[in-house]
Amino acid sequence: MWDSIPAHIQPYVFGLMFVGGFLFGSIPWAYIVAKLVAGIDIRKYGSGNVGATNVARVLGLKWGTLVFLLDALKGFIPVFIVRLLVPYNVELALVMALAPILGHIFTPFLGFKGGKGVATAVGAFAAITPVGVLIGFVVWITTVLLTGWVSLGSLLGSLAVFLWILFFDPNRSSLLFVAVSGLVVAFIWVRHYGNIKRLLSGREPRIWDSRGKGRRDED
Repeated sequence: MWDSIPAHIQPYVFGLMFVGGFLFGSIPWAYIVAKLVAGIDIRKYGSGNVGATNVARVLGLKWGTLVFLLDALKGFIPVFIVRLLVPYNVELALVMALAPILGHIFTPFLGFKGGKGVATAVGAFAAITPVGVLIGFVVWITTVLLTGWVSLGSLLGSLAVFLWILFFDPNRSSLLFVAVSGLVVAFIWVRHYGNIKRLLSGREPRIWDSRGKGRRDED
């Protein structure tokens, strides 16, 4: 189907798809679910982050899991569509992966201040390197169960995915594939800067900490 589109038109079609992926990724499910379930602005509770972990801490694991799945689908669906249209071009799929991730982080629906992009990145990369994401998930769940720190699990899980891509993924020979993957992981780490500071200082809350109504100190 993609090859039936004239070559000089393809960049414009992909550009429209990228914008669509960005807007799709911009849907702030954490904010929406918190409003519908509890009538609250999730940005004013817990850590203040518009993401699944904060929803789980404030509203409970059930709602946090729902938000995680919805955020992951934001990343998976646009990339999966590109994989169906252009199955031989993993680089194009990877570029599309940036759209929903950036949309989640810089959602225009909340003043360009969204979440950290982990769940959306999980969904996007699941459509590209499912084995790598599975390994990352095992690292994430093991870290969370052992330490209670979701942020540490996200950091180590994302690093595990990148190491898989760098050394074992079938597409690792593509410099663009490795470079963009590394960029996404680096961006996730930058977005966790405040968490890293609190982990080092021993102030990072654990997932089983009691639900708090006030904002925690958030850098």
